[in-house]
Amino acid sequence: MKIIADLHTHTLVSEHAYSTVDEMVNSAKEKGFLALAITDHGPASSDGAKSVHFRAMHSLPKYINDVRLLRGCEANIIDYNGKLDLSEKVLNYLDFVIASYHEDVISPHTKEEHTKGYAEVIKNPNIDCLGHVGNPKFEFDIEYIVKLCKEYNKLIEINSSSFTIRKGSFPICRDVALCCKKYETNIVVTSDAHSKYKVGDHKDAIELLSSIDFPEHLILNTDYDKLMNYIKNNAIKL
Repeated sequence: MKIIADLHTHTLVSEHAYSTVDEMVNSAKEKGFLALAITDHGPASSDGAKSVHFRAMHSLPKYINDVRLLRGCEANIIDYNGKLDLSEKVLNYLDFVIASYHEDVISPHTKEEHTKGYAEVIKNPNIDCLGHVGNPKFEFDIEYIVKLCKEYNKLIEINSSSFTIRKGSFPICRDVALCCKKYETNIVVTSDAHSKYKVGDHKDAIELLSSIDFPEHLILNTDYDKLMNYIKNNAIKL
């Protein structure tokens, strides 16, 4: 299984990360990746970027050192009605948008509320992917959300960092992956890298997927053309 793009990474714009855009892109290039998404935290995070930062990402080139740069963010889900910490207008400018629950932004509540929040996010045309869904503190109805992602052509990430950063994520990620396999819902494999040294570190996610014989054709970032067609077809026209 060859992953051609890392779609969840943070630069030093997220204050608990440590590398510049150039450092992240050059690391991706050295490791043979064709594309890289920069997805720094939205403004509701304690170390998130201001809204204007994401609005201004259009000034970044589409290619750096022959790597396709995807201008993105990891938006925060800030209530259980699916509200995000970036406006629709700002999200319109981005290529790849992940939406995630973070405990410093929203307190975990009930399985029903977590599920409702995800469901409303999935219906948002500006959102591409649900982030680190393995967090056991945000339990949700896996089958319902996986089927809804399939219906709305949204992605679910299998986040390699979750297995060490968010204890208890592995069995949930496995259940999510098995459900995605059952319903043929597309996923992406991500590193959630916070420095150039971790770009493309997908080892744990790939091992999990290999252990359940997950179909490669459902992993969007194994095929550059398929990935770019997805982004083009999901783009909002300004």
